[in-house]
Amino acid sequence: MSEKIINITKGLVRAEFNFWVGLYMDKFYDGLEQKKIVANKCPKCGDVFVPPRKICGKCNETIALDQNWVNLTDTGTLTNYTITPYKINERGSRKVKKDQIIGMVQIDGSNTTIVYKLLKIEPAEIKTGMKVKIEWQEKTKGAPEDIKGFVKV
Repeated sequence: MSEKIINITKGLVRAEFNFWVGLYMDKFYDGLEQKKIVANKCPKCGDVFVPPRKICGKCNETIALDQNWVNLTDTGTLTNYTITPYKINERGSRKVKKDQIIGMVQIDGSNTTIVYKLLKIEPAEIKTGMKVKIEWQEKTKGAPEDIKGFVKV
């Protein structure tokens, strides 16, 4: 019978790490770092996806990684929104001091929407169908937070 030594230590461990999001999202994040919106287009039905995807959700066609890429503008249309006192994507405390306005935006030329904060817009000014534009971080790093949010055009 062999003897086993087991050490137990209780406490918190902080693990700093990055994760890989795949080749399609790598291209998207590379675009964000350059303040560009990079999408991909289904070769069968023509739908354009932001963020890009490998399989078309409409016709189930595989979208090749080495082709079908499209550069889009940084403008779009507000398709829906909500006003909330809660953070939606930051960690830590869930409540915010001032209500946040969160919008679903369809980037011009895309068939899908992305969700970000609406900035510098009063609740009374918001209307679905309004034109909005990306407000970029000054220094980008190839991450979703490169987009601060959207402002009205």
